[in-house]
Amino acid sequence: MLDAADGCASVEKGEYCGTVTVPAKVVHGDKEFYVAAVSQGAFEECTALEGVVLADSVRAIGACAFRGCTALRNVAMCDNLLLIGNSAFAGCVSLESIVLPANLVAIEGSLFDGCTSLKSVAVGENIDGVGEYAFCNCSSLESITLPKGVKYVDDWAFRGCSALREVALPDSVTTLKKGAFWECASLISFALPPSVNIIEQGLLAKCESLRSVDIHEGVLSIGYGAFYYCHSLEELTLPSTVQSVEEQVLRGCVSLKRLNVLAQAAPMCSRDIADAAVYSKALLCVSQGCVGEYGFARVWDKFENVEELPACH
Repeated sequence: MLDAADGCASVEKGEYCGTVTVPAKVVHGDKEFYVAAVSQGAFEECTALEGVVLADSVRAIGACAFRGCTALRNVAMCDNLLLIGNSAFAGCVSLESIVLPANLVAIEGSLFDGCTSLKSVAVGENIDGVGEYAFCNCSSLESITLPKGVKYVDDWAFRGCSALREVALPDSVTTLKKGAFWECASLISFALPPSVNIIEQGLLAKCESLRSVDIHEGVLSIGYGAFYYCHSLEELTLPSTVQSVEEQVLRGCVSLKRLNVLAQAAPMCSRDIADAAVYSKALLCVSQGCVGEYGFARVWDKFENVEELPACH
């Protein structure tokens, strides 16, 4: 599509195959137009498309632009690119690696949803957040490092990344939304960024290999099913600032041996935080002089084994 007013052009919907090079400019009549964008859905469902090279003039890729391009393996993008719309590469099951432009400011929702072969992602320093479902079901992704400045990871962003073993989150992160790392079955350890003070619903649910979670002082609440069915979790410490623990947080944590709760006043629980096996097997360790407090508190009174922590804990 050509825009005579500003002298720009965009790539429109068509049938494409092999490797396509998007040029910096096109000529129509006696006038040159700079190619500034790949329009929404321009290459969508082009199942014979194997590669794409974008000129430096391209500033934006529209939503769903390459969605369902099942043979797409190579994407070359320039650093001038400022925006990649939601679901732009969703369902690109042959894509193994991607280098995101240095000037990109956000990873939009569902951007790589269902890219089952994606193993590596290079993220630029200007990214400020990861959208919902952005890497959902990227089952080959083994690690990701988010740069300083990232503020949020949205709902279900890494859900089903079953090969993900390592996540590096910068201190700038203030919000981790619902189910962000749900069913990351290979994740072994997790450290909550220091500015996050609420653990949302299902944050690390079904992370079957998870062995350690570092929860800092300042966290106020643990959301519904936050560690649901974390089969390998053996010990967990809830800091003194925790005021509430919601339903099913520890359900299915069959290996849990010790739960340290440092709050002097038992955190509020409206319903069961675990199942019978956890209540009977896990040792609940509380601050000195607080055994009675927890023994009469709702839900906490279901733990069969309660001890005081050492004074120096």
